[in-house]
Amino acid sequence: MSSTFDRTWIWHPAFPESQPDTAGLFLHFRRQFTLSIEPPKSLKIHISADTRYKLYVNQQLVSFGPVKGDQSMWFYDEVDIGPFLRTGENHVAVHVLRFFYATQFAPSFPRLPTGGLCILVPTDEGKYSELLRTSEQWESAVDPCASLRVDEPEDFFLHTYESHRRQHANSPLAWKPAKVLEFKNSTGNTPPWHLSPRLIPPHQIQPAWFTEIYNVHSDVPLETWRAVLLARPSEQARRAGVCLAPGSRHQFELEVAAHTTAFLRVWFLRPTSGGSAIQLTYSESYEDEPDLYVGVRRKAHRRDMTKQLFGPHDSYQLQGPANGPGPGYFVDEEETEVFAPFHYRTFRFIKIDIAVEGAELVFQGIDVDSCHYPLDLQAQIMAGPGDTTVDSLWTTSLRTLVNCMHDCYEDCPFYEQLQYAMDTRSSALFTYCVSGDDRLARQAIIQLYNSFQPRLGLTASRAPSHRQQFIPHFSLYWIGLLSDHLEYFDDHVFLSRFLAVVDAILASFAARIDTHFGLVKWDIRPGIWNYVDWTTEWKPYSYPPVCERTGFSTFTNEIYAYALSMAATLADALQRPAVADEYRERARHITVAVRKHCFDGEFFTDSLVSAQADDALTPRSQHSQVWAVLGGIVHGAEAQELLRKSIQQTKAGHFVQESVAMSFYTLRALSLAGGSLYEDHFHAFWEPWRSQLAMGLTTWVEDGNSQRSDCHAWGSAPLYEFTAEVAGVRPAAAGWKAIQVRPRLNLYPEMDARVPLRMVDGKTSGMVHVSWVRGATTTDVRVCIKVEMRHAARPVPVHIYLPGQEIVLEVNGSEVCFSTYVINPMARKW
Repeated sequence: MSSTFDRTWIWHPAFPESQPDTAGLFLHFRRQFTLSIEPPKSLKIHISADTRYKLYVNQQLVSFGPVKGDQSMWFYDEVDIGPFLRTGENHVAVHVLRFFYATQFAPSFPRLPTGGLCILVPTDEGKYSELLRTSEQWESAVDPCASLRVDEPEDFFLHTYESHRRQHANSPLAWKPAKVLEFKNSTGNTPPWHLSPRLIPPHQIQPAWFTEIYNVHSDVPLETWRAVLLARPSEQARRAGVCLAPGSRHQFELEVAAHTTAFLRVWFLRPTSGGSAIQLTYSESYEDEPDLYVGVRRKAHRRDMTKQLFGPHDSYQLQGPANGPGPGYFVDEEETEVFAPFHYRTFRFIKIDIAVEGAELVFQGIDVDSCHYPLDLQAQIMAGPGDTTVDSLWTTSLRTLVNCMHDCYEDCPFYEQLQYAMDTRSSALFTYCVSGDDRLARQAIIQLYNSFQPRLGLTASRAPSHRQQFIPHFSLYWIGLLSDHLEYFDDHVFLSRFLAVVDAILASFAARIDTHFGLVKWDIRPGIWNYVDWTTEWKPYSYPPVCERTGFSTFTNEIYAYALSMAATLADALQRPAVADEYRERARHITVAVRKHCFDGEFFTDSLVSAQADDALTPRSQHSQVWAVLGGIVHGAEAQELLRKSIQQTKAGHFVQESVAMSFYTLRALSLAGGSLYEDHFHAFWEPWRSQLAMGLTTWVEDGNSQRSDCHAWGSAPLYEFTAEVAGVRPAAAGWKAIQVRPRLNLYPEMDARVPLRMVDGKTSGMVHVSWVRGATTTDVRVCIKVEMRHAARPVPVHIYLPGQEIVLEVNGSEVCFSTYVINPMARKW
């Protein structure tokens, strides 16, 4: 029988769960013990904390976490500390960040009503468990110097930026025995954290370096700063550091090669007196002063050094001589003083301000360790000689995606670090195309599922989060996440648990259908935001104003029909044919109603045609045309004509243009409509992306209008387009049980693409290699297709579509190759 009480969590006995002017506090935990024998080569522990932790063993950082969780699923890490233990004295330390629960600060970081630290040794009930498991033998101390800033005017989401003040008395940390938390563990009661093993691999940590220094205001020579700060500084230069005179002030700006997410460590020789200070300001771009009131940045070329760097900052005041033992995170803490911001930082540029007070200060430099999800890139795309655009689109898209992948998919690492359903749907699909990896996507699906609210019939727009938000359309994008996972992985056991919530979401839309028009009504409830897209014309709430006046949105009904179709496919796959038929019938009724009431004979209006006619000043949007195609309201030649004409109207400025956020869906509509529409508009479509490259960006902007963030993964559409559309490699049956190869040979004279299949047990199950070269006469094309399979349980059909040809081969073993000449492809139809 299980114990009546859970006593595995500890906490500081007098931790204040509120304090003015800070979003939370830092705590230190330590355990010291002596080993008289050689420690085991492997000793695994389970560790978790609320809110975040860093684990150090003998002054080495071993682990940080946990992955963001919530009240339904709180993660722990399994960490092998055996290699870090030693014979003799051992010091285990845990640095914990605790955000206060009863505040609205830091919505990007979920937490539960009480803080806690939990360490278990699951496979050892003897000596090591006694030494390491959380108990009153651990000591804890609240950091008296550090706070989490809430005074940053453009930081509404993170509140991870730190302010460290010197203690004038310089008293040592006030260590106290940890308090064991006691939670009833019987009769249906549990601790507040429902622990789950980590679902994703550990982060990839790699050394990075600054590449240039600008705008130096210092009496220290530039070359001295360069020797310590840039590229790979020598150990000799690092040890010597830069000697800064008492009373001096120094300012300079540092650049990394590309937009980066990284942990930082700033090193000093411990000064003989405290009071000197350093401030680090993080920025994505040089710019003119932004208008934070309306949320608009004034950016031009990102490396225009005549402008300024704006952004959030950390500040650290040096303590000076050590008075008693420190927390034990770094080697030689008595001789060096290190400022290491707890959470990773996002930047392309950092402005450094140093003020030296009291005594000479020796600055020894800054370590940079890039940090992100360990995406194993398998896909490769190469165009012919002289074509640099493809490589730039590809590498920039990949960098943007990776910078938005940490322990969740993130909308933008610089501002929010929140996992939104719309953003995550496209990011997950991009991940499948370049790596075949679904581990982060599976976690996202579960976390959004856990956010479902029966009172609304909706999943939250973002999860996990300390502050829930509801955007009805985003629940439909979550259904898209499920549909994509079915297509690429066909995991019925995994997907089956979500079907009840899919049905509840669709029922919440069906419940709002107006009996007269047959259309879903506009959702007007407290706590609901009907976001559609970031467009200038729809500010500030990002949906057509006409919808609020009429109570109907064309987009809402179109995306509802789109979701019904995806849900029907899902229900069919999960052996629920009657449910699938019901969804298709609902979709049919919606498409008929949209065409009847929202189509003026030429274009789809953003609301009722009758309302649009009453207001000639209300513009139409490209969105309503795109989603009419995706929602199955128009097809074939009619869809092609609709999109061609709407693109012309949009270019002429008559229609509201979709933003980067909607780019993926515009491309899907162009592809779905068929004909030559996709090819006709493909190269021109990327002009906004090429403009960003010309402005010195190394990742894609969130929104071309406000330019709030310079890194947002929904702009990484080239990752899908080059693999699934240009190379033409997609699943022809769920889970790659059949493969489709339909290359668009007209788009490039030469192309070489490698596209992975799904990952199984951490390894790619196969690869499709597609290449072509046009012949000397420009009408002949040499096409080569190679399919490699690993451990295929049964023959896999490969459907190859070329101009004038349709071939079906089978991979019955490890690989199959196919080569052909295509004669005059420009004159043939597929």
